[in-house]
Amino acid sequence: MQESLNQYLVRVAIFLALIFIVIVLLYPVLQNAFLSNIFINVIILIALGVGIVFNVVKLVALNSDYFVLANFDINNSVKSFSTRNGNLKNLTSDLKQIDGRYVFKSSAITRLIENIDMSMSSVRETSRYLVGLLVFLGLLGTFWGLLKTIGSVGNVISGLGIDDTNVAGFFNSLKDGLNAPLQGMSIAFSSSLLGLAGSLILGFMDINLGQAQNKFSLFFEKIVN
Repeated sequence: MQESLNQYLVRVAIFLALIFIVIVLLYPVLQNAFLSNIFINVIILIALGVGIVFNVVKLVALNSDYFVLANFDINNSVKSFSTRNGNLKNLTSDLKQIDGRYVFKSSAITRLIENIDMSMSSVRETSRYLVGLLVFLGLLGTFWGLLKTIGSVGNVISGLGIDDTNVAGFFNSLKDGLNAPLQGMSIAFSSSLLGLAGSLILGFMDINLGQAQNKFSLFFEKIVN
């Protein structure tokens, strides 16, 4: 029986490819947005990269474990699990041989299922934390930009002096003073854009990871029972 979780990996691969195409098409705009607040935006991109790698690695590992379970050989199962890590680690100690066939010990079935569920729950918590971290970083950049905007507007207002004999100078001073508030707004919007976009990307990957975990969990229960 040849089964796998390749469908979830394919979904993620197609989604990331589409994201890459969008980035290429909108590169000039995204570059300007990124450069407006390099410090926080770099942190956001690092968190996004870590999240993408984390989800892909966990999906690949889960797919590999699923493939081993799908090819469970009751006559040679010890070799099937002896070299496994992660979810299927140390399963050989819970196997027993009956009439030349390997089956799982009935006393260990509940514990095995609980261990698998706890392991996958821990992975999902980490994935969801990274999604929340991106939202937080986006909001942090937003408030940082807004604080800079508010402070700059206050400085502009306090620095204005109305002189009827120099109207042109007044407007030039106003124009120059508005540069700082506009930069603050740029910081706010760029960080918010990257943070929310990153959370949407990781959110989609987290959904696929969760669906793959549910399928793996149900299949594992079927195998051990």
